[in-house]
Amino acid sequence: MFQFSYKKYFKAGVLAGGMLISGTSCKKELREEIFPASLTIVNGINDNASFLTAYFGNSQPRIYGRLSYIGSGSSYDYATNKMDQPVTLFRNNDTLQPNNPFLKTSLELTPGGIFTRFVYGSPTQVKQKTIKEQLPSRSLNDSVAQLRVINLFDNRPIDVVQLEPVAGTMVTNLAYEQLSGFIKVPVNASVKNFRFEVRDHATGLTLATMSEINIYPGTTTQNTQWLFKARTMLVTGTWTAENVFSARAKSIGHF
Repeated sequence: MFQFSYKKYFKAGVLAGGMLISGTSCKKELREEIFPASLTIVNGINDNASFLTAYFGNSQPRIYGRLSYIGSGSSYDYATNKMDQPVTLFRNNDTLQPNNPFLKTSLELTPGGIFTRFVYGSPTQVKQKTIKEQLPSRSLNDSVAQLRVINLFDNRPIDVVQLEPVAGTMVTNLAYEQLSGFIKVPVNASVKNFRFEVRDHATGLTLATMSEINIYPGTTTQNTQWLFKARTMLVTGTWTAENVFSARAKSIGHF
């Protein structure tokens, strides 16, 4: 009887010890968790017509028709575990020379970081600007959107005036390539539309207007792309003289 009990408990002890060692060993083999980085590519090319396609690999794309499309004044959101992230851009489906793309670079990201990459300037003199974002927190108790402005308009300072929902100057004398801070814009059921006017700071000329709907006509449905969200107004275009310019104002969302 004693011998039987001894063997039983001895085996149980060996089994428990083996499980403990195995568990300890497994813990040592666990990989460090890496949180993906968020990368937004923004097409701010100032001809207001160029579209881009994006590839995020190191090799050549196999099927160019499946690349991510980024229209003029638009953006594309990408999540990645690569902290040294390659980015290759092609312009207007110009893939006849795949070894000579419109833009090829590598971005240094951080785990869990939020980054926005602005691609702007002219097609012959492309520029890039990367922002590591500190987006404003959302509050369900505050019916607002957070809107900022980036001036990518051909080396001219600009002013931005809000016409609706609350009339007033949002930004004044914003220099070329500069980004304003986030500004609260009321967003509630009484706001039907958002309307903004972009002006040349030196002359006061109206360059462009931006209008977006908050309550869709004939409904009570609210535009969820604005409520509680952070957005960036892109001002792009070219200036030759007071009566010779082309400008555009669009907005992108940060989600």
